Parts: sequence; C-alpha cells; structure tokens
Amino acid sequence: MTNKKKAYKLFETFVGAGGSHIGFKQAGFTSIYANDNEQTCLETLLLNNPELSESFLDRRSIIDIDGKDLFKKLKVEKGEIDVFFGGIVCKGFSLAGERSPSDERNYFYHKQLELVGHFMPKISVIENVPGIKNAKVLSKDTPLEIKESVDRIWQNIENYKGEKANLRKLNKVTEEVELKGVKLRNKKTEIINFLENNGYLISVLDDIKIIYDEMGYNVSYEVLNTAWYGASTKRERVVIVATRKDLKGEYKFPTPVYHSEEIKTKLFDSNHKSLSFKKPISINHALKKIDYTNKEDVDNYPMNHNEKTVRRFKLIPPGDNISNHIENIPDDLKISKFYSRGNTMRLSGDKLSPTLVPGHSNFPVHPTEHRSITVREAATITGFPIDYKFIGSHSKRCEHVGNAVPPPLAKAIAESCIEFLNNQ
Repeated sequence: MTNKKKAYKLFETFVGAGGSHIGFKQAGFTSIYANDNEQTCLETLLLNNPELSESFLDRRSIIDIDGKDLFKKLKVEKGEIDVFFGGIVCKGFSLAGERSPSDERNYFYHKQLELVGHFMPKISVIENVPGIKNAKVLSKDTPLEIKESVDRIWQNIENYKGEKANLRKLNKVTEEVELKGVKLRNKKTEIINFLENNGYLISVLDDIKIIYDEMGYNVSYEVLNTAWYGASTKRERVVIVATRKDLKGEYKFPTPVYHSEEIKTKLFDSNHKSLSFKKPISINHALKKIDYTNKEDVDNYPMNHNEKTVRRFKLIPPGDNISNHIENIPDDLKISKFYSRGNTMRLSGDKLSPTLVPGHSNFPVHPTEHRSITVREAATITGFPIDYKFIGSHSKRCEHVGNAVPPPLAKAIAESCIEFLNNQ
C-alpha cells in the first residue's frame, strides 16, 4: 500500500522571478499566495508557472499589505498554511557596500513576521545573505535626531564613494580626497560606538528570534551553500526556520549532497564529515545543458562588448581576476585595482562559480569566450530550468537571476519541510 502524497500549501513573499517557487513546486508544494512589487518579476513568474493564475498574486510592497485584510481574502484557517517562505529584501544586510543600521530595507522582516502572526503557518522560513548574522539595526526607541544623523553620515559616505570613483577614472584622486574619506570613516566609527554604548543597536537575528518566540515558534538557522544541493555556484545563504511550538519533532536542515574542498562553507553537522559526497556540478557541466543552436532564446544572446573590453577579457586567465595582472597589461587597458568583481574576473569551467552579483556589468566573463556570461548561462549556473524565460530589459533579467533564491537550494529546503510536516 502506497501513501498518497499530500499537497502542502505555500505562502510566498519577495518571490522575485521564482527561484524559490520553482524549488518548492518541484517538491510538490502548491502556492496559494505570491508577493513581489517588481512587475517584471511577477510577469516572469506567471509566464513560467501559468498555474499561478489561480493563486493570489500580490503586486504591492509588503509594507502596504494589511495582514488582517489579506487573511480574510485568502479564506484560510489560522494555522492552515504549511510553509511561509520569504527571501526578504537584503540590500541593507549585504556585506557588499555600506550597511546603514537605519536602512529602511533592514526592517522588512518586521512586516514579514507580522504577516506570519496573522496566518500562523506550521513553518516559517526566512532566506537571506550571510551578513544578516552580524547585522544590527536601530532599536525602536532611538531618538529621531539620532536616526537622522545616522542617515546623513551614511549618505555622505555613499556620495563620497561615487565622487572618488569618478576622480579615479580621471586619475585625480588627491591626498585631500583621501583625507575626506578618512574623516567620514572616523565619523562613522564614532556614531557606531555611540549607538553601541547607549543601547540603540540591536542584533537582527536576536530580534527575529525574540519575535518568533513571542508568537509561539521554535527557531534555528544555518549557513547553507547552494552548491551542496546541485547549483553550480558556491553561494552562501542564511536560512532561518521557525516551527510552531505546538507541533512535534524538530526541523532538520537538508543534508548536503555535493561537497569538495572548493566549498569553504563549514558543514553544519559533525556527522556530515563521515558522509560520501558527490562531486559538485561544475560550470562546464551546467553549460552543457544549453542548446546554443537555439537562436530564438533571447536570454542567451551575448552582450556586444566594445573592442577595448574584449581585448581586456583576453588577458584574464580562467578563474582569475584582471586586478591580479594590472601591472602587466597595456596602459590603455588598465583599470582600477579596486574593480575586483563582476566582468573583471573569468570563470573557470571545471570549478564552481562565485556568487553571481545582480546586474549585467557584474556578471563574470565566460570560461573560454571573451564576453560576459549570458542571462541563460547565469540562470543555468544558478539552477533554473533550461527553458525558464525571463521578462524585462537585459539589466532587469540579470537582476532577476542574481537576486533569485537558487532553485536547488529551495527544493532542498522544501523537502526538509516535508519531512517535518509528514511527522505531524
């Protein structure tokens, strides 16, 4: 006798172009609600998942969603939803760039948890960048004048970075310009110390744990590497899982399947060391899935780089960055040593890709061809289905891939959720 597979219900926020949705769908979940305020993301999501036309697609910012009203519209019982998944907007938490503790995007998780409180799903999952582990935000009781001071200093630093980048291109970075930067950094350090000493900074993770606990959830988190589950990029993500306290058992994070010395992320269970892992799926292996004879695949159209850019690409060895060879290239091709990411580095076909940063100017160079990788190549490396189509400008489509939860990671999380739910 075989057990009939149960269709578990999924509630999604910050769904983007559908990376997380695909993974949960592949695991057998049915999405009753999906939210994102980027129009082209939802168009991409619906194009590739037409069954979602029967679901509630919400184009509003999460800030504008009334939880009580939404609860009535969805007509579900409290506690009925199985999994609430949200890869919350993470620009405020990202280690790339300056992180202001006052960045309003840091507080989207409060709205997310407010929605969790209305629906009380069996499992609530938050996915984010590793920077969330060390992120701190301003507490609610921080005086307005202090918040405004923080905003002003961080904005001045951002403005300075832009000014310096422009001057660097013109080779006009003077001692005075450098000194201005030092002064701004000192001001930043001073105000951070002031905030710390006066109790105005709180840990994001601690805040999340406290809120979940008060709502009646047990919380745990781990740093997971997407390559462990079949993606060809060694992207790290923090996954926070909360399970309702009235449910039995303990949630267990998905066991890595692929692993090698190339993946530096620490295995989160001591028992993993005794496992026999599969070899990670290399970039070359992933790209073999692409039909390069299909000229109708607009997502696989390469960019038209200028002649100087192509000449520069030719000087980058596989798996290396042009900044490591800056002294050995012609003067007319030299760029700043500070430009160390994106298409100043070439992928190595027999290895994994680093995190693919959103935006076409930041996609790395193809392992053998003298061009940046295409949207299709980036999507395939990330783990999207080979026939997944993206909508929007080239830049938008690159952002959709770069911002997405890699589908293999989402599927692994979904399957571990099913294990927990099946025990109820």
